[in-house]
Amino acid sequence: MEMTNFIKQRQPLTFLKWISISIVFFTLSVSLWAVVLNKDIEANLDHIKIPLSNYYGSYHLNGEINDVSVEFILDSGASESIMSRQVLNEIKETSTFNIRDLENGYYILADGSEVFCSRVNIKVMKIGDHTLHDVVFGIMPNETDNLLGKNILDKFKRWSVDKNLNELTLIK
Repeated sequence: MEMTNFIKQRQPLTFLKWISISIVFFTLSVSLWAVVLNKDIEANLDHIKIPLSNYYGSYHLNGEINDVSVEFILDSGASESIMSRQVLNEIKETSTFNIRDLENGYYILADGSEVFCSRVNIKVMKIGDHTLHDVVFGIMPNETDNLLGKNILDKFKRWSVDKNLNELTLIK
């Protein structure tokens, strides 16, 4: 009789133990499946690799608008891309077909100051070997660096900078 009570007392513990092991196994299986699936999905995505130059802690990359080479500073903190008036004038010398004027707007700069700027839509531009469409740029009234901002990066599902390879990866 004592043996029967002992077995009855152990059965619930054994059952809970097997349930726990089953849950852990199921969770690990689902996690592994998700990792494999994510790698498979990522392998099928288009990766665009763009070389970067590192000058004093800023990443620079080359772009092209109307066959005019433009050097940009990668600035993920800039909500909209910025172009100097001088570069816009160079681009307009080749053609104005690719440029559409937009409503002017105010920009708040990194130092907190506010600047009223004209804005343009560039219908087609290139960064690396990749063509982008309908990119908005603020045109600074004074001479400034050209910034490739978040509005361009947001055209992609994901982006990252590999600081060891000095490379921007864009995923469509």
